[in-house]
Amino acid sequence: MTKNMDANQVVILKANFALRMKIGEGGVAPRLLLKCRQVMEENAYDFIPMGRQTLKTIRTVLKKCRTSTITKTEALEQLRIHLMLFKANAAIFHHPLLSDIAQKNLDFLEKLEELDELSLTIVQGFHDTAEKLLAQRDEKLRKASAHAIPEEFERAFERYWQRKKTS
Repeated sequence: MTKNMDANQVVILKANFALRMKIGEGGVAPRLLLKCRQVMEENAYDFIPMGRQTLKTIRTVLKKCRTSTITKTEALEQLRIHLMLFKANAAIFHHPLLSDIAQKNLDFLEKLEELDELSLTIVQGFHDTAEKLLAQRDEKLRKASAHAIPEEFERAFERYWQRKKTS
């Protein structure tokens, strides 16, 4: 992971142990990191078809979990993977709102040990919201929702954890 202070300086941040276990370790030359940053900032690729495909996969995983075609453990892992993919691609292709809500949902899933119907409903809410945001080509509409949507997901997570405490 990198954080650029200015165009000529790269600061390397160490990932936490869990992330290093998932993706491995290794060095990347700062010159390559700067080149990657430039490519990401200048890309003009249309994220929407890719985002829709990832959302379709998430919908399929939710359906398979609800019909017991796959185990809840398998579904949880697949949802984490596809949310991570969606989040990363949304960020790379300049969709900060989509990336933000995907990150919040990914953080939520990372805290779960097992899926239940309420957690599936929350992920379904992410899916439906992201699908609607992808359909909105008007940037002004998306910017108007930029604060309300992530905050509503935060409230949903809080309600979820409150219910888990009382049950």
